[in-house]
Amino acid sequence: MDLAERIANVVELTRERMGDEPARQVKQAVEMAEWFHAGQVRKLDGAPYVTHCLQVAAYCLTWGLTDPQAVCAALLHDALEDAPADMEAERRIGAFDPEVLEIVQALSKIRNLQTGDSEINATYRRILSSSAKDLRVILVKAFDVLNNSETYEVHTREKAKNKASIGLIYVGVARRLGIMALADTLIERLLPHLMPVQTRQALKNLHALQKEGAASMERMTRHLNPVLADGFAVDYVVEPKKLADYFLLTEQPGTGELRRVGWPVHRMRLMVESDDAAWRVLGRMHHLFGPMPRHVRDYLNAPRINGFRALTTRVLWEGRPVSVHVVNVRDDQPNRLGILAEWGVSGPDPNRYMRLLAILGDSDLRMSEIHSHVLPDMLDVYTPRGDRYTFPVEAIVVDFAYRIHTDLGERCIGARVNGIRRPPEHKLTDGDVIEVLVSKGARPQRAWLDLVKTARARTMIKLALKNQQIAVRGVERLRPGVFQLSILSVPDIQWSTCCLPTPGDPIVGRLSADGHWIVHRADCVNVQDSQQGQQWEPGEWALTGDNEILNVTFSIDHRNGALLPVLELLANRHITSHSIQGKGRSSETFIISVELGGKNPIVLGGILKELPKIWSVKEIKRYFWRI
Repeated sequence: MDLAERIANVVELTRERMGDEPARQVKQAVEMAEWFHAGQVRKLDGAPYVTHCLQVAAYCLTWGLTDPQAVCAALLHDALEDAPADMEAERRIGAFDPEVLEIVQALSKIRNLQTGDSEINATYRRILSSSAKDLRVILVKAFDVLNNSETYEVHTREKAKNKASIGLIYVGVARRLGIMALADTLIERLLPHLMPVQTRQALKNLHALQKEGAASMERMTRHLNPVLADGFAVDYVVEPKKLADYFLLTEQPGTGELRRVGWPVHRMRLMVESDDAAWRVLGRMHHLFGPMPRHVRDYLNAPRINGFRALTTRVLWEGRPVSVHVVNVRDDQPNRLGILAEWGVSGPDPNRYMRLLAILGDSDLRMSEIHSHVLPDMLDVYTPRGDRYTFPVEAIVVDFAYRIHTDLGERCIGARVNGIRRPPEHKLTDGDVIEVLVSKGARPQRAWLDLVKTARARTMIKLALKNQQIAVRGVERLRPGVFQLSILSVPDIQWSTCCLPTPGDPIVGRLSADGHWIVHRADCVNVQDSQQGQQWEPGEWALTGDNEILNVTFSIDHRNGALLPVLELLANRHITSHSIQGKGRSSETFIISVELGGKNPIVLGGILKELPKIWSVKEIKRYFWRI
């Protein structure tokens, strides 16, 4: 298709979807885009660059973003970056339509004034903050990414992977806005560049399982007469699942996890004309095929955060699970296109997306905290009263506690999840009913910081760290001003390598800025010379077990025979060596990591103190205990 045909198609499509006046505006925007990008070509095929702008505009129209300003912005989205300065693109676009200019400005890259390179984080943050006021910004950007994903093959493998990582950001946004079809399409285009080996293997397994189950699914459809009779279900669709169904987004921007492909690999959608009919169809499906426990979900009365409405279940047929969705006809398109399904009817209802908008526009949140809300896939949990809360996948009880109230988070000692007592670190699953358990003397745990998935919980735990109001596992205070070490094998305790404190030694300790409990010998020179000497507390040992393993990392001379005296020491003391690993640091130094066991901690601690006395051992780099 030549350029003239592409232009005519976009203008005619605008006329069909929106009328003559918007078509005139779009035609004028096309002419401006042609002028701004004159002489520029695409790397993919050498076609005029404006074809990219036309395709982004065509995506807007075909996917349902029937808004004249959005389509014009799609046509002009690269003009401020690519047009020569003497063309005065900003002034001309502003004179054409100030609303279009605002969208284009939000979509334009922010450049480093010194290097001229694109500032990706600053650009993306501007897109997010602008989207909080105008969702059209992020929608046009998503379609821009969709079209750009077709050209990643022209780049080096590393550059293509970087671009795909950035593109993956918009998968989370599309899912949150309910545009599942767009999210699935983006995943299918981006995954081959992000994880090529995993993608090939997953597709191979998926196609093999679908081929294996195709005949079985055909036989299943022959048993649907009781469901289709009497006007219960008006239609049905059997569709193979996509790779996107097995892909979970993670909190870190541009990353995700591809789960192992397994049954079910088919989905059956049964269409009904009323919610009452949906329940009757669900009952008949369960009667015919038998439901799988814990897989029945009522998203009709409690829609997902992105507006998805259906009854979902999983049934067994010929020994294989099959996903079943019972969908009201009026919800079918919104379930796939989300906010775009409403655009051309009465305009989108922003109330459904206010939580997302509030997060996008929160300038106090860092990028990672925005992503912790926007990107990961979500799950719904409930209070005993039936109040629903939505969290990222792998959120824990502490996330829930802080979401309900700060005091609940700070005093949380666990929760009853579906009636079963669970610890604060227990991961939530979709549909859990949670009752938080608290204790007056409890305090936030430093280890929670590595486990929580919500910005609120992370912020409050950091505040507790800053105020020194935090508990460290293994450190007990039975009386004021003195601590006891009850457990050795916890990551929250940091053992100092300058004095090598071990069980039985007189010790002091204090809380570090990052929440670790630092332990020194009481007579350590570094403690005596420390400006924070008044902050050190005297400590005692109150250990209950003796099955700990000591892991020591040290450096030795890189020459023949250097490790022999270490091995002789262990042999003479009858110390069990669980593992020994080494790697070269330089031509003069070798790094050794060894795990020691078979004796109680006091004996192992004595071995630790003897290691620096060996002629070939240069320095103890690190040591810790584990069970």
